[in-house]
Amino acid sequence: MSPSASAGFVADGVRLTNLDKVLWPSDGTTKGQLVAYYASVARALLPHLRGRPLVVTRYPEGIGRPGFYQKRPPPGTPPWVRTFASEREGRPPVRYVVCDDEATLVWLANLAAIELHPWAAPCARPACPDFALVDLDPMPPATFDDAREVALVLGDHFRRLGVAAFLKTSGARGLHIYLPIEPGPDHREVTLAVRRLATLVRRAWPEKVTLERARARRAGRVYVDYLQNQRGHTLCAPYSLRARPGAPASCPVAWGELTRLRPADFTIRTVPRRLAVAGDPWADILRCRQPLPALDRARLFA
Repeated sequence: MSPSASAGFVADGVRLTNLDKVLWPSDGTTKGQLVAYYASVARALLPHLRGRPLVVTRYPEGIGRPGFYQKRPPPGTPPWVRTFASEREGRPPVRYVVCDDEATLVWLANLAAIELHPWAAPCARPACPDFALVDLDPMPPATFDDAREVALVLGDHFRRLGVAAFLKTSGARGLHIYLPIEPGPDHREVTLAVRRLATLVRRAWPEKVTLERARARRAGRVYVDYLQNQRGHTLCAPYSLRARPGAPASCPVAWGELTRLRPADFTIRTVPRRLAVAGDPWADILRCRQPLPALDRARLFA
């Protein structure tokens, strides 16, 4: 698929429009390039979207204008796009798009859905996530380097516990750690497990780490956001682009890369080549399952 294809180009049965529309004005990156990127990384990305409710962030006028979150299928959604109704006690269900295939992914990109945020739980078991999530968000004047320090300590902690942990950049200034778990624990149990871990980190390293809910009280420390494990909360998908200058991507990385990488290394231009040359560090994550561990059962600093 050519990033410069003219409006009206049809790919995989999806009619593509306004492909020359600039979505990242600082460097002229267009919607056509967005579509081409998602088509090029679909093989690595789709396993993380397939069978999961999806929230997208759309920027039809580009990232220089306000975007909006979208859960429900928009008017005109093709009949072949899969959807899922999430039941809510005492309220009408919310219907979500489910991105199971490349055609749906391309269709979403044509809607200027830059950011893709799947649930940590599948449609088949919406109350039971299959990942525990650790979101490390450095709050200015803290930087990515501070998040890196915390991640390195946590990586060593998980190795000593014998816990399989997978790392990715957030595509912004932070890092995400995914712990695959066997189906069973519900969102509350997973949230409590990650909260206990976050509390352990904060107690061991209060000058570096915070759990403060109020943004004004987090300044200069790394916020460990355990609440991302609650039902309906999401992190951006592996290989999702972000609505930030330079079109960065949330990119899976090997733990051995952490000491030298920079978030700016992973963009709409660099990630497809990285995948082609180096492969996918998360290729095995969906086959990895482990009981939800007691994440605070060992000292953080050995």
